[in-house]
Amino acid sequence: MNPKTSGSLFASTNWILMMGVVSGIVSAQWKHEALPIVALAAILLLTVFKARLIILDFMHLRERPALAAALLGWPILFCIAVLAKIAVPALL
Repeated sequence: MNPKTSGSLFASTNWILMMGVVSGIVSAQWKHEALPIVALAAILLLTVFKARLIILDFMHLRERPALAAALLGWPILFCIAVLAKIAVPALL
């Protein structure tokens, strides 16, 4: 592991931890109430960004973009499914 890679992994780790803390703070604002859809969307967006950092930096898939896109599609699919499950009853 060269120093450039080490610094990049350290920066990615900091971002991942910060996203986890922000998601925890956002979800802790509503203790026993339902989480508003805007807050849930923000948490899901942070989840996708966190997955992207993990896939590209920690799994070293920057050189294999097809596999990285397939792995990133998985959390995106579930985020869309969660938002659709919440949005459909709200619209009807």
